[in-house]
Amino acid sequence: MNKANDRVEWHFLESVMLKMGFYVRWGQLGNTFTPTRGIRQGDPLSPYLFLIVSEVLSFMIKKACEGNYLQGLKFGRSGPTLSHLLFADDALFFIRGNTQNCRHMRLLLDGYCRAFGQQINFGKSSLFFSPNTPASIRTQLGAILGMTMVDDPGKYLGLPTIWGRSKKEALQFVKEKLLRKLSGWKQSLLSQAGREVLIKAVAQAVPNYLMGVFLIPKTFCTKMESEIANF
Repeated sequence: MNKANDRVEWHFLESVMLKMGFYVRWGQLGNTFTPTRGIRQGDPLSPYLFLIVSEVLSFMIKKACEGNYLQGLKFGRSGPTLSHLLFADDALFFIRGNTQNCRHMRLLLDGYCRAFGQQINFGKSSLFFSPNTPASIRTQLGAILGMTMVDDPGKYLGLPTIWGRSKKEALQFVKEKLLRKLSGWKQSLLSQAGREVLIKAVAQAVPNYLMGVFLIPKTFCTKMESEIANF
């Protein structure tokens, strides 16, 4: 989505909040004023209102899946079926690669944008297909959604979206990040105590976020420990 701090349909947002159980009256009326913009970006209240807006999109997708208008993707034999992931103003959608799913997804997104006054950022939107999807189908579905096709969706929340068959290659960026930090520190005249502080506070924390999401090979951990020990 494009930045939404000036593109929210306030009457619709108010209706959604009332539907969610928010009370119609908050506090007491004060002096009148004339706003020239929406809630400024960075306002503490802004992200909470945006979460309410995103909740409607999530609900619309769930209802479409329940009605079999959209089919999500199953990850693994015993894994969950996902249809979408939302974080801030970023969104990932997982649907079957056919015309029914793509047409309904486009209608759903267009309806959501009209209701809330938001706008899809097509310049930052892309499609990623399974290798088994024929080129003709990819072109057709890309035209329906109005998005470009990519071979690599890149990173999401700082982590690779596609791992491939080799975890070592996928994790190489973490090792390179650690080596850059260690290389910079080696150029500084640090005491032993200073080195220990950097190791515990920074170096050992580099893979923590990754390890909270994925299982990483023991050999990778050993190499990371070896690089830190050499420092």
